[in-house]
Amino acid sequence: MATTIKNSNLFCLNCGEEKVLVYPSPVDEMTKIMAKFDKDHKDCKPVWKQPKVDMSLPIEERMEFWLTKGWRGTSSETIFQVISGKNILKHRMSHPCDPDDFSRCYKLLEIIPEWKNELHKMKAISPVWSNLVDNWAELDKFYEDMRVVKKANGMYEFMQKLGC
Repeated sequence: MATTIKNSNLFCLNCGEEKVLVYPSPVDEMTKIMAKFDKDHKDCKPVWKQPKVDMSLPIEERMEFWLTKGWRGTSSETIFQVISGKNILKHRMSHPCDPDDFSRCYKLLEIIPEWKNELHKMKAISPVWSNLVDNWAELDKFYEDMRVVKKANGMYEFMQKLGC
């Protein structure tokens, strides 16, 4: 399947079409919407490419790029809110719980690498965030390895030891 949920909306990884989901919605209604979207996109040609940010842009423009085109989750949005000071969270603050969650944090910091020096601000949120920040370099290595080998490498278990 080429459909997924991206930033709380349905998304086709092949054609790039997005369908805005309305929350809250009854489960049976949401299931029907998702099934129809999946069916409508089962034969899409793979033409969509993830947009790339121009790293020479000022940080404010890269922040806007991430907000509109980046892969977001509550943990990456938590980093964004704490470091930028902009209130963007629709949910409570959270930390990455698994490699997939971490991937969105990693991708945020690829777009705004200056914020790696600001990660210490996350430590005040919770003991788990403090552990994650203290081990961020190790988590980066785990994630970079997973991107190459495309299989589990102990990152999830390491994150669990950190309190996730």
